[in-house]
Amino acid sequence: MTTISTASDAGNAVDTTITLTSRALGKITVDVRDRIAFCEPVLGFDDCDEYVLIPHTLPDGTQNDTVMWLQAITAPYHAFIVTDPWTARADYAPEISDADAEQLGLTRFEDAKVMAILTVPADGDMTINLRAPIVFNVANRTAKQAVLLSDQYHSRHALGG
Repeated sequence: MTTISTASDAGNAVDTTITLTSRALGKITVDVRDRIAFCEPVLGFDDCDEYVLIPHTLPDGTQNDTVMWLQAITAPYHAFIVTDPWTARADYAPEISDADAEQLGLTRFEDAKVMAILTVPADGDMTINLRAPIVFNVANRTAKQAVLLSDQYHSRHALGG
């Protein structure tokens, strides 16, 4: 279910939100100005190319600064848990292709943000995908899952071990 609403100020639209039912987070409202357009769909999710980043809230109500939800704003409204890959591996040195950088419109290093997808199985053995991180261009709000040039990283890098 998706509901789009706009608040107005003297007849001028000032804010647009989408209310959706996330598979992971339940009913949430997001600002469409926070939308991130993916240049290509995340592997295995061909029908979704728009997401928002939502901070992860800890049980005590505080927000975790390094873990976020990458929430799809189109059906089926799935979400990935993403994190700063350097929290898992301090010497992480991702290198994307020139074609990926061009597709994202990256011309300045400062505009790039890298996050990696976490897998949290029922048995608790979390892994992080360091082989194909999500690369964001924060200046133009685009992103893509980029397979790195080097094969030194794995898609299921164990955490905590």
